[in-house]
Amino acid sequence: MLFKTLALASALSLSAAYGFAQTDASPPSADAMEAAMTSAQAFAERAASGNQFEIQSSELALIKNPSPEVQAFAEQMIADHTAAGEKMMAAAEADGITVPRALMPDHQAQLDALTETAEDSFGEAYLSAQAAAHNEAVALYQGYSQGGEEGRLKAFATETLPTLESHLMHVEPMVTQ
Repeated sequence: MLFKTLALASALSLSAAYGFAQTDASPPSADAMEAAMTSAQAFAERAASGNQFEIQSSELALIKNPSPEVQAFAEQMIADHTAAGEKMMAAAEADGITVPRALMPDHQAQLDALTETAEDSFGEAYLSAQAAAHNEAVALYQGYSQGGEEGRLKAFATETLPTLESHLMHVEPMVTQ
């Protein structure tokens, strides 16, 4: 329980620091994140939305034509998160979980904000959004790996966590450049 509380506090505070506060939609509540770390349905919904946000914002990064370094990162996010999404859908189906395809309101608000960001400042905004999304994802997947319902989704979360941690370690230094 202590681990989940620390992971939750970390995710929510870092999410606010990286830009959730810039959107009209609030980040997930502590109760919602706690549920997502223990309930298969809540985990699948939050994880799928975050995954789709990372793909859609990365597709936007390719259109808005930021630096080659940002484009390379965006291409990697699209490839990795598309593959992860397919694995998650298979795991959810095996566990009898239905996963919605729509973004949650906070993810949609972040994507809308990125869409409206001018091209000259898009790279920085995109990287900040990716850092926030990966901070949340790492906390979510860590929590679910340790306290979630047994099943294929839990195995998926455990298997995917190192990739998310790698993405976070890759994007954080890019935000501060």
